[in-house]
Amino acid sequence: MMQIFKRPKKITLWNSYHPVGAWLLLFVLAAWSVRELTELQQLMKFNAMIRQPGTIALAGDNLPPEVIFAKAVELNREGDFQQALRLYLQIEPLVDTDFRVDVKYNMGTIYLQQAAKLWNAKGVWEYGQINTLLDLAEQAFKQVLAVEPEYWQARYNLEFALRIRPPAKEAEKADWQGHKSSVHAIMPGIPEGGP
Repeated sequence: MMQIFKRPKKITLWNSYHPVGAWLLLFVLAAWSVRELTELQQLMKFNAMIRQPGTIALAGDNLPPEVIFAKAVELNREGDFQQALRLYLQIEPLVDTDFRVDVKYNMGTIYLQQAAKLWNAKGVWEYGQINTLLDLAEQAFKQVLAVEPEYWQARYNLEFALRIRPPAKEAEKADWQGHKSSVHAIMPGIPEGGP
């Protein structure tokens, strides 16, 4: 009887199947799927928070800037302007340029609203605070327009801020009346008559 010898198969990448490799590949795919699912669940949670900003608790959570922005908008609507400004200032350095435009615009609007409210309530009596708020509003709107010159709401608000600025305080007139006709005559060290 004649024996037929089979030639050994040439081992290549495609036919070298090993169960450990298959299990390893399956494990990697499962880990990647779990990570993606976790991220998807977290994004869904953040989107739910953005839709319902009243449910956002800011204590210690590592929230993305978009969620904090939604909370700041909600606080602004509720009238808590200082807390809204604090949140806007917190996220401003963390966001990209396009998002920063929205943050700066909202900050400028809060400053402008506060200045207008103070101007209507107290008038010139709060000159210093009104001017400070208007300066902050103008600065915010100018920064918005530097990035996005066609932002018409920012242009309008900047114009409004410039128009409602209270007139400068008049300096009190000095009661001093000089008797000398020349400033050189009253300055020590300069001979009479000056140079």
